Amino acid sequence: MTFRVWIQKVPHIFEVGKCPLGAGREAMNKFVTLSAVVAVSSCCLPAGASVVYEDSTGDLFDNSMSHLDITSATVSHDAANVNILVEFAGSISDTDWGNYIIAFDAYEGGTDSNAWNRNIDFGDTQIDRFIGSWVNSGGGIDGHHHFNGWYGNNDGLSMTLSDTGIMYTISREWLGNDVDSFGFDVMTSGTSGDNPGVDHLSQSALATDGWGSGSTSGTFLTYNLPA
Repeated sequence: MTFRVWIQKVPHIFEVGKCPLGAGREAMNKFVTLSAVVAVSSCCLPAGASVVYEDSTGDLFDNSMSHLDITSATVSHDAANVNILVEFAGSISDTDWGNYIIAFDAYEGGTDSNAWNRNIDFGDTQIDRFIGSWVNSGGGIDGHHHFNGWYGNNDGLSMTLSDTGIMYTISREWLGNDVDSFGFDVMTSGTSGDNPGVDHLSQSALATDGWGSGSTSGTFLTYNLPA
């Protein structure tokens, strides 16, 4: 029998500007608040709670590109994998173009660069794991680790496409078997190497003002991996 915990938005719990435990307004907007809904079920979800990180919509420099507009990321895990479902405001199958990126801060140190050389500033965060993916021509995934430079590693990575979402399955071995907590940001981008992040999960506001300008992450989101 499996305990399932749903974490969902309950707008009336907090007044604007009054976040719990001293969290800022951005943290309140980004993390879905706990509604204390706990059920016992024989239906299977990955072990551990499923945590939803919401993003504002309509925050692109060109909002006609709704397939690049992140609405949320849902993260869960079991003993073998971390699962990240990224969902979008528009159809990724109808448009059939776009790049989708996840940057991870799993260990101390790292780099402020990224494996695809995108025009992205991670702020004060250094990253050490990178997933780039695309949806055209059936889609594909490209994983990298950083140690004295970026190097490719796709072992233990897969993704599944739906009309408005991408499910990433990431082995805990790829992430690091000793990793018990990690920071991350999800970004959408175009298909050119110097493109910015068009939308960032970590940013509630505009991440960039155009293709020719860089984008900037907000504070990385955190997911914990209890034993």
